[in-house]
Amino acid sequence: MGENKSKSHGFLSFVRTKGRLWILIGGGLLGVLLLLLGGMGETSTKEESTDALAARVAEVEAYELHLEKQIKALCEAVQGVGDVDVMITLEGGYTVSYTEDGDGKPVLVGSGSSEEALFERISAPVVGGVGIVCRGGNSAAVRQTLTELVATTLGISANRVFVTGKS
Repeated sequence: MGENKSKSHGFLSFVRTKGRLWILIGGGLLGVLLLLLGGMGETSTKEESTDALAARVAEVEAYELHLEKQIKALCEAVQGVGDVDVMITLEGGYTVSYTEDGDGKPVLVGSGSSEEALFERISAPVVGGVGIVCRGGNSAAVRQTLTELVATTLGISANRVFVTGKS
């Protein structure tokens, strides 16, 4: 019986006598620390995805403003038109088309964590509609001219363009 008693306390006495108790305690604390630090990485990933979304929204808004300035300048160049205000609405954002393999899966380039899908092209957002308010917009001839000009320039149907005069 004395032998069984010494075997049941053998591991604890081995750890205590060899000074390895601190190693076990340190290992346990290190494990807890790694678990805590691992959870912090998820928060930064969410912040990065929010930042990426904000950047995409800003890109679309910048594109919208760019189009509005171009259309405004184009309309102001038309005879009988002045003091132009333009508003453009976009449907969605940029569209990315990826290169696909024979199975319809995206082709990947790179390796490990830097692996990315190979894209074929990036398409600008689709114009949903254009509103133009200008001096001279009360004239039927000016409305028709601006409607055809803007529809042709943006590649949209004429029923997506509305022109009216300023008072």
